[in-house]
Amino acid sequence: MDDLQRREFVALVSIASASAAPLRFFSPEEALWIDALMTQIIPTDDTPGAKEANCLNFLDLQLRKTLSRFGPSYRQGLKLFRQAHPDFLTLSFPEQTKRLEALGRNEFFEMLVDHTMQGFYGSPIHGGNRDEVSWKMMGIEKYMGGGHWHGA
Repeated sequence: MDDLQRREFVALVSIASASAAPLRFFSPEEALWIDALMTQIIPTDDTPGAKEANCLNFLDLQLRKTLSRFGPSYRQGLKLFRQAHPDFLTLSFPEQTKRLEALGRNEFFEMLVDHTMQGFYGSPIHGGNRDEVSWKMMGIEKYMGGGHWHGA
């Protein structure tokens, strides 16, 4: 097994371990790529990022539900991204960042940014924002079901 295969295997295992739910839309390999891109969009630093908020689970779940109309765009966009950047997963985080900055406007990436933000900041009932990490980070009072905010 070469280094890339080992890294992909370790990353796939960590994705599978991080998400309690099985993949519904993405293949394990696609999930690896989407997770890496989401980690670039909302990286983990001194606060939780996309990975901790389980944004991959949000998107994977919602592409089988309310975001299903975006399914073909994700399949095509990810395919084209992988063809154009086959070494992306082997790059360091800063190198990945530079690669994405060089993209300029890109419909696929902009769509992924929008959906990553939804998964990060939205209600956990939709599969993301695990343990309300973004709400806690922002000091927002807890969402109390039934579609109503309960504030002071």
